Amino acid sequence: MSKTVICQFLIVLMVIWIATGSIASGNEYEKRLRTLEDKYESKIAVLDILERFSWDGDLRVRLQTESTNTPGVSDERVRGRLRFRLGATIHMLKDLDIGFRMATGGLSARDSGNVTLDGGFTHRAFDLDRAFFRYQPRVAGWKTVLQGGKFKPPFMTSEIIWDSDVMVEGIGQQFSRKFGDTTLDANFGQFIYDEFDPGDDIIILGYQGILSQKTSLGKFKIAVAYYDVQNTEDLATTFSGSSTLLSNTSEVKMLDLMAEWSEKIAGQELKLYGEYTQNTGDLASGNADLDTAWQLGFKYGSAGKKFGDYQLHVIHRVVQSEAVFDVISDSDFHEGLSNARGFESGASIGLAKGVKLTFYYFDSQEERGTQRDHKKFQTDLNFNF
Repeated sequence: MSKTVICQFLIVLMVIWIATGSIASGNEYEKRLRTLEDKYESKIAVLDILERFSWDGDLRVRLQTESTNTPGVSDERVRGRLRFRLGATIHMLKDLDIGFRMATGGLSARDSGNVTLDGGFTHRAFDLDRAFFRYQPRVAGWKTVLQGGKFKPPFMTSEIIWDSDVMVEGIGQQFSRKFGDTTLDANFGQFIYDEFDPGDDIIILGYQGILSQKTSLGKFKIAVAYYDVQNTEDLATTFSGSSTLLSNTSEVKMLDLMAEWSEKIAGQELKLYGEYTQNTGDLASGNADLDTAWQLGFKYGSAGKKFGDYQLHVIHRVVQSEAVFDVISDSDFHEGLSNARGFESGASIGLAKGVKLTFYYFDSQEERGTQRDHKKFQTDLNFNF
């Protein structure tokens, strides 16, 4: 074999070897690239899921001093309290959200997320406070909110009827539409309070209409609501929250009128408001004149957005014993009981964005009957995020 033939043969072998190696290297490169693409796509999928979550929460640390005085008896108490809440809204579709929130307070809590600092440093319950869907289509020009599960009452509220920590369970519908400087709102709710087997369930049906009007003299808002608490007037029924002073032979059908005026004064919003509530149901014998609750108050300023901002408020409130379903009304005023009259005042000052220091003072007495005075002072450090 000549040297030329041998050289040609070696060149052919080298070309084959180089080509084979290049193909192998190319396949390996493609495999690595595909692996990186898969990892990248999986991370993008996780980020897409996380971007659907909108988180929020708050922490409140409280020092509370309270005293109760009845003829010949005086009781005083000082305690530390804690409330922590954490929740999120998951944006599933353009107009559909799922929401949830966890909170301290324990499974038996209804109108408070507070836990008392006690018990030898034991753990604290952290349970489901909200879980709901919210569908927000636009129907015939009306902004609409349809929701169900466990959620915040879908009404313009005050604490005569609804404590701010109460989360209803059932379904709700809200409709809103603007006509120039006028806004109309219609809110409805159907809630299950207690389910009995056998027996009639306690159902709360709520209806509310709101008219808001902007004028050169400020913003006016009027709300009329009707809350029908069904099936409480049964001697055989013991419903959740038996501390209520409402007789269980009385119906609970609350007609509620709220009025509010607000305007900026010296760079801060001043809000004046009033409310009148009457239980229009058939009341227990001898209680026909104990069916009314009302309050007047003002609020000035806003706190917690920056250092040095502030808010002040004062309320005078009267709640007769048969006026409201007091197991879901304000749990701070007169220990959450009706048959009360008195004042609530408060002041807040911002320490930083999302941080504020708040002081509340409650001074209440029995509306009728045996003298019983209750005073409460709360100092709160609030963190909102």
